[in-house]
This record gives sequence, structure tokens and C-alpha cells, in this order.
Amino acid sequence: MKYLIRYVKYLLLLTVLYTAIMAVMYFTGTMAQPLADGFVETLRLQLLGTPRGWTMLAAVVALAAAYPRFGFGVRRVEGDLELHRTQVLNAMRACGFELVRDTGEELLFRGADPLKRLTLLFEDELRVSQYGQWIEIEGIRRATVRAAWRLEGYLAHLKEN
Repeated sequence: MKYLIRYVKYLLLLTVLYTAIMAVMYFTGTMAQPLADGFVETLRLQLLGTPRGWTMLAAVVALAAAYPRFGFGVRRVEGDLELHRTQVLNAMRACGFELVRDTGEELLFRGADPLKRLTLLFEDELRVSQYGQWIEIEGIRRATVRAAWRLEGYLAHLKEN
């Protein structure tokens, strides 16, 4: 079910983005194809009346279907969650996340402000837990990569001192 929700969210995002780009092109007169009487008719003509349009529709659907697979992941940073808790909290705060739940074994973070949450399509939940000798950060890929990079820097600075 989570996969389907993520697919639909990303499909809607791509649809809105595509429509916005087409609207800019339509209203600035930079479309290469002939225009119809109105924007909606032109958009329909562009998407359903040309091979490029059908290709674009297929590409958007395929990209949205693949997004839940490549858009989420896990990053690991060598460290101890209990020992380096302050660095984890600081790294997440610096990346725009706030702690919402601490179960003892896992820390749950969410975007600290509505804009952060919106830019992550409300898929802003990051789970931080201990995995052997690693601190594991799980969630939307672009946020986990930034958080892991920031945490590695904080831990490297800690080792230097």
C-alpha cells in the first residue's frame, strides 16, 4: 500500500510539473507544435495527438512507478547511536528535521517545517537506528544522503578532537 501511495504522489508531482512547463510554453508562445483554441485543448493535442506526447506519458508513468524503488533507501555511518546521540540530533537538526519519537532503539525524525515536508511530498519520515557497528538512517534517499553526509562530518570532527 505504501508503494502505491508513493507512486501516486510522485505521478501527481510529475503531472503538475509537466502541466506547469507546458503552460509557460503556451502562454509565452514558445511551443514548437501548432496551438489549439485554448490551453487545455492544446495540452490534450500535445499529449494524445503526437508520438512525443504518448512517449512522454509512458515516461512519466514509468518514472513514477519506479520512484518508490529508487527514491528511498538506507545509509549507514559507522558509530554508536547511544554514544553519538548528540551528533545525530545536531546533524538531523542541521538538515531540517526534528525528533518526534524516541523508542530507545530507534529515533524517528520528521521535517521541522511545512515547506520541508512539502518538498519531500510528506514522505519526510527518517528512522535512525543501530545496526551492528553502524548508525542506520532510513527514509527518502535525498534526505538520508544529506543526513548521513552531515553525520559523518560531525563524527569525523569528534575523532579529530
